[in-house]
Amino acid sequence: MNNKIFNLLIENLQDSFKLKKYSDLFSTIDKNTEIDKLPWTPAKYSKFKSKIEDTLHLNCNFVGTVNDVCHELDTKYLLRFFGEVWQPRTDDYNFTGWELAADISRQNPQSVLDVGCGYHPFKTKIPNIIGIDPYNQAADYMVDILEYKVELESHDHIIALGSINFNSEEDIRARFSHCVDLLKPSGKFHLRANPGISHKTGPWVDIFPWDFEIVKRFETDYNLHLDTFKKDSNNRLFFSFTKL
Repeated sequence: MNNKIFNLLIENLQDSFKLKKYSDLFSTIDKNTEIDKLPWTPAKYSKFKSKIEDTLHLNCNFVGTVNDVCHELDTKYLLRFFGEVWQPRTDDYNFTGWELAADISRQNPQSVLDVGCGYHPFKTKIPNIIGIDPYNQAADYMVDILEYKVELESHDHIIALGSINFNSEEDIRARFSHCVDLLKPSGKFHLRANPGISHKTGPWVDIFPWDFEIVKRFETDYNLHLDTFKKDSNNRLFFSFTKL
């Protein structure tokens, strides 16, 4: 779940019904609250709707539970941000840009998976590469990594450059674990990560704070060997594993 959007909804719902006459309702607002069934006045609803939509620059019908609306807004926001607002900066990176593409290409890979490929910049640089991204039409398949159901241990390289970096550790582990399952024994898993730096321009989502301690913990938990851990440009981290 996108906790930032969830908290935005809860805080504004509570603000809408903070008067004493709504005290019983105020205390029960949670993920299962059905937004469209609350005792709205036209003015109160308009103010609530405007606050959410103006913050996220999105339109929404606000029908269903807080969870339902959070999921709708999250999907719309990420489609707009990663499909329209965000732009790649492949040229800027010392280790996770064209150098990484060239290094993988030199190894004559049989099957490479680029998770969250964005505009798919490595498509013409790495042979036998497949790019997946739920938010960008340049991908070969517009699916989330958890929806990418193929034969296990079918890729000899997996790339995730900033894409396994959002929401809770539970979300991170689900995606990380699925990538490991798709990786061949002795295969390589290359990641670029934001160590938790937020930006005013977005994305409107919690950024998982990767660091060396967490990377080493994942190495042990998923039976990997950490080959590389470096600081890349733009305050990003680059780490690469081999599957044991």
